Amino acid sequence: MKRIENCIKIAIKKFEPNLHGKIVLTEAATGNYICTPVLAALAGAKVYAYAKESKYGSLEVISDQISTIAKLFNIGTSITIIQSLDQIDLSSVDILTNTGFLRPISKDIIEKLKPECVIPLMWEPWEFRDSELDIDACAKKGIKVYGTNESDPRLKTMDYIGFIALYFLLKEKRTPFSSSVLVVGCEKFNDAIIKTLTNNGYKTTSIISKNCNALEVSQYDSIIIAEYEYPLLIISNNEKALIKCNELNENHLIIHIAGNVSIENVKAKCYPDVPAAFKYMSYTTDYIDPSAVIDLHCAGLKVAEGMIAANMKSLNSSSYKLFMETNYPALAFDNKKYW
Repeated sequence: MKRIENCIKIAIKKFEPNLHGKIVLTEAATGNYICTPVLAALAGAKVYAYAKESKYGSLEVISDQISTIAKLFNIGTSITIIQSLDQIDLSSVDILTNTGFLRPISKDIIEKLKPECVIPLMWEPWEFRDSELDIDACAKKGIKVYGTNESDPRLKTMDYIGFIALYFLLKEKRTPFSSSVLVVGCEKFNDAIIKTLTNNGYKTTSIISKNCNALEVSQYDSIIIAEYEYPLLIISNNEKALIKCNELNENHLIIHIAGNVSIENVKAKCYPDVPAAFKYMSYTTDYIDPSAVIDLHCAGLKVAEGMIAANMKSLNSSSYKLFMETNYPALAFDNKKYW
């Protein structure tokens, strides 16, 4: 808990979010994700944190963890844990975070929000999943939705992905002196991983999977899968897969960050044993450092601050986007109708 406390202090100093007088509805989670209601309360908001039983912890565990860290910051009275959205007047909410237990944010929820409410994504728009937020309902209502620019110099989001790969290589005693690494994935993830591994002396090859039809893997002993954007099969027994299961042996190490794979019959050592489904990550950035998610969520709350400020200026869509991306760690969707 002390580590998380210190990371929260650093994040607040970096981004200086100001949400005084605002009402924030966010999730009440466990582990590193307890940070979001705490960050919002430290920014001056009245916070409602929605809790649910899950594999990550019981309601009792959630309540205990949030209460413990809230006491450390003397903000206990600013956070109210709720177990049903019926416990709050949704029309009073100024900021609704697109996080965990609140998803999916459906049309039914959106219709109960006021048009001035804003929704920060806490990640970049290209990572958007339709099943989690009815963004068209938001646009129809006039509710702004902006992503967080993970390339902001105060954030190191992509760099953490490289360190996850490095961690597992070293865990399996595969140093630059004995390992040849293949990275298969999308450009954003590959670039981050290659940067970290190259800086640490590894011999690496980067393959952008969307541009590839098949791969020869015999010359590599370590393979990192990092494909978030395209659903093509990377490892499988299927003949259309880039890498066939029978091409992998006991000497291969597979590190799955993200991507469409089926490894039931693979003889290689795999992290994790059961990879996440496509469009989800087996290892999120906070696996390697809690500051990854704490900084990101603090930046997301700063984006929310910006949307509230922009709403008060009555800007047109292009001016709104310019204001957000110039003054805040924000990223707009490519589609102009969401600006």
